[in-house]
Amino acid sequence: HFQGVLILKKENMVEIGGNSGNLSRVKVLQVVSLTVLLGRAALIQGFFGIANLPSFSLLEKRQGWRLRYKNDGSSRSSIGTNATESESLPVVGLTQGLFGGGELPKQCHKVAPNGAKITMVGSGPGSPDLLTVAAHRVLTSSKSGAANANAKETLIIADRLVSKDILDICIGEIRIAKKYPGCAEQAQEDIYSWVQEGVQQGRHVIRLKIGDPFVFGRGGEEVLRFRDMCGIEPTVIPGVSAALSAPLLGGIPITHRGVSNQVVICTGYGKNGTEPDLIKYHPEQTVVFLMAVGRLRQLTDSLCSTAGFPRDTPVGVVERAGCGVKQRTVIGDMTTISDLAEQYDIQAPSTIIVGNVVRVLLSNDRQNMETFHGLLPPITLNGFEIMS
Repeated sequence: HFQGVLILKKENMVEIGGNSGNLSRVKVLQVVSLTVLLGRAALIQGFFGIANLPSFSLLEKRQGWRLRYKNDGSSRSSIGTNATESESLPVVGLTQGLFGGGELPKQCHKVAPNGAKITMVGSGPGSPDLLTVAAHRVLTSSKSGAANANAKETLIIADRLVSKDILDICIGEIRIAKKYPGCAEQAQEDIYSWVQEGVQQGRHVIRLKIGDPFVFGRGGEEVLRFRDMCGIEPTVIPGVSAALSAPLLGGIPITHRGVSNQVVICTGYGKNGTEPDLIKYHPEQTVVFLMAVGRLRQLTDSLCSTAGFPRDTPVGVVERAGCGVKQRTVIGDMTTISDLAEQYDIQAPSTIIVGNVVRVLLSNDRQNMETFHGLLPPITLNGFEIMS
């Protein structure tokens, strides 16, 4: 079997090596992990666009196939050991046959020939002060890392829930995807169309997403689509995920010694709007839900009926975390939190926290916070300073 293969190139020499051979001075072009039984006629030109490779010897043994590189007989670098040579084949590339006849991976570039590039940026929970330094730099630069001095205006394609405060500091053309319930898929296609348009125009396209793009943000899906659609490998700038920051900004630690020693992060919506599987109740566990406030009542009912959560399990909802006076935190339990969210008209973006940590930092100096249900007044944080 062909496993853990490194395809390397230095000038006109290509080496294929496993555990043997000195490969320290060559440049890695691609890294592939394959478990494929090589057929003798399965070596075809075109793998990753590398052509005119030297000859190889295909070595056969009962355990599988082994491949040995030959450079005019002067040097060898082999995969596997203790094999005997059975035949030689001219090789000008590695193969669709390696993948069982499937499509080859597409070769992508950071910058397109016309200077276009794509950057995926996580905007964090909502405050410009909570952007990473890299995110702030790329969003506020007039050139924004353009590949040449004559580059066109940056195109920023933002999700609907990216805060106005962050959009206000952005420099460039801004387009906002209207991802409302029931039309999210069409809005996603609009995003892809805008990205392709910007790339064709030679622009720097910034895909601005709330929180961290890869924490239930479809970031991975978009990266794959950009590779296939544009032939571009996006630069990714992580964001501060609301799963970790929003509870803290609302005065709720997601772990606390003796109270919670494990954290589970879930989405409120599976693919095609389905309800995700729920993890079983554990008393020393915190569960954080993203993008779930729209089905809060259904969620709490399911947690109690199918996942074994007690009805008195504390629940907190932090709305617009980090957005100053717009931030609100509502505290309740499984039986009251849905009514409270409706009473105070809690909207997305909101983060839901379930578990006994919800009340750990609440003060009972002015009222009995152990049984408090409602909109959390700032006085209850009792010296726990929250950034506004």
